[in-house]
Amino acid sequence: MNVNIDGKIYEGIEGETIMDLARRNNIIIPNLCYKAGFEGLGRCRLCMIEVNESNKLKLVSACIYSVKENLEIKTTTEKIYKIRQDIILLLLLRTPNNEYIQKLADEYNVKIPKRYLSSNLNENCILCGLCVKACASMGTNAISMVQRGITKKVSTPYDDSSK
Repeated sequence: MNVNIDGKIYEGIEGETIMDLARRNNIIIPNLCYKAGFEGLGRCRLCMIEVNESNKLKLVSACIYSVKENLEIKTTTEKIYKIRQDIILLLLLRTPNNEYIQKLADEYNVKIPKRYLSSNLNENCILCGLCVKACASMGTNAISMVQRGITKKVSTPYDDSSK
């Protein structure tokens, strides 16, 4: 099937995601929660792209959206760039010492606003969920995402002690 990505036609394979097609053709779509060997999680939303399908424009996550015949995809628009900046800012506020997030922040020109500079978070986890998925794929299910909102974290089920 023919898929148009940023003005070039690529041959998609039925059942693959846009991220798979992009990687196979050396098209860079930034992401955090997608790794080879795992299906996309659609959690980080950093891989947001614009898809024009049947003259309907929509924003989708490339890691979970399947290719279809005659899709028109844009990976870098002003709207997408702004969405990625916002996501990176939130991640940077959560994990200011994470080297990969700092690299993305530099690439997307994201700075922590002065009012947040005094934050003393030492968190390094970006809550991508890959460790939880890897644990589940091994059949142990020893860890999961617990709580919600700003208190969300990876822990044992129900945040119980692992003793």
